[in-house]
Amino acid sequence: MKYDYDLLVIGSGSAGFSAAHAAKGQGRKIGIVEADRLGGECPNWACVPTKALLKSAKVYRDLLQTQMYGVTSKDVTADFVEIMKRRGQIVGALGGSRIEKIADKLGIDVLHGFATFLDAHTVQIDDKQVTSDKFVIATGSSTFVPEIPGIDQVAWIGFKEAVTFDALPESMTIIGGGPVGCELALIYASFGTRVTIIQHAGALLNREEPEISELVANQFAVLNIHVELNAEVIRVEKAEKGTQTKVRVGKEMKIIKSQVLVLATGKKANTAGLGCQAAGVQLDARGNVLTNSELVTSAQNIWAAGDVDGGMLFTHTAHYEGSLAGANAFAKTPRQVDERVVPRVTFVDPEVASVGMTEAEVREKYGTVLVGTFYMRGLGRAYIDGNTKGFVKLVADPKTRKLLGGHIVSERAGELIHEVALAIHLKARMDDLAEMIHAYPTYSEAVAGAATMAEVV
Repeated sequence: MKYDYDLLVIGSGSAGFSAAHAAKGQGRKIGIVEADRLGGECPNWACVPTKALLKSAKVYRDLLQTQMYGVTSKDVTADFVEIMKRRGQIVGALGGSRIEKIADKLGIDVLHGFATFLDAHTVQIDDKQVTSDKFVIATGSSTFVPEIPGIDQVAWIGFKEAVTFDALPESMTIIGGGPVGCELALIYASFGTRVTIIQHAGALLNREEPEISELVANQFAVLNIHVELNAEVIRVEKAEKGTQTKVRVGKEMKIIKSQVLVLATGKKANTAGLGCQAAGVQLDARGNVLTNSELVTSAQNIWAAGDVDGGMLFTHTAHYEGSLAGANAFAKTPRQVDERVVPRVTFVDPEVASVGMTEAEVREKYGTVLVGTFYMRGLGRAYIDGNTKGFVKLVADPKTRKLLGGHIVSERAGELIHEVALAIHLKARMDDLAEMIHAYPTYSEAVAGAATMAEVV
């Protein structure tokens, strides 16, 4: 049968565009379907705009502390309108128009509209039916809305709306103290918004090492970010100006009022309306597309990649999975997903970055752990820059000394973590990092310092 496309990718985000790019070649006709903005979540509403706002926030905070460097700055102000204008310019440069130009250059068709499967080879895109031999589902994810009494009666926003304000909010309540919640809190508190984080867990960034969570909490306290830990949201209601959130913390009931309520409560796969059942694509109980180790769904001509498969919700893993799915769709020998070594970064101040196992996980598996920690207050470059908060922590197999995990909270942690990730990927030993010569004075020396100080505990 003759199809309109050899491969049609549903979704143009990191996973979708990477899949189309990887599949293009050998005369294949490739198309991408996008229901919203080209480029998907990352360049339009998530990674790119938040990092643009975080940069402005950091510049502003730094300008308020220039006296420590012998520099006097007067009348420093933050113009929120101009800050948001800059954010828009960056999004414009890295978002939809750029993606469309690249697609055109590669000869990839872009179809605008919402795609719904009619069968395993046909989708309805608005009022048009399009056929394809193969598909990649890369529709991403959106804000997960928990079952909070009253949530459907109040005006809440998710991560998309939280980066598109016209004016600086006076106050903000953020439900969720993970990476998204913490980054948004830092942005708006820096500019003067009164921010409260409500976190169900006992720590902010509770996937990280306890010492990292504690340091972040202390830094947030300096910025007057109020944090409620071990907090259960009982109800949300309309208030005279915004919303009020009723929470239980231990035995105490509290009412938190704010102009803006933000849900940073995780993500759900965008599979509603996709017609997966008609295509023979199975979903799990949470609505994620089920795939095998080669990213093939239960329909043998359909692959899935990125957030929609319920795996790691990172742009870099979406890019990796999309490239793999696009290549596997035409490969004689498909490759399997290998996400054993995936670094993650939360862009608070100082940055938090981790890869691999935690100290507790290594201890549980081996009984003891080889661990080394180097504090930034002992690092020449950190002392010079005035960025002495934080540390590098490395964990390894106590017998073989093979590196198993790295956890960094410091200036430029997001860059430092990749040396550790590569070491884990190459199955290097703690001693390999300790013995490698690192340039002075650099932040990277802290990695070697942590490895040098390692001992079994």
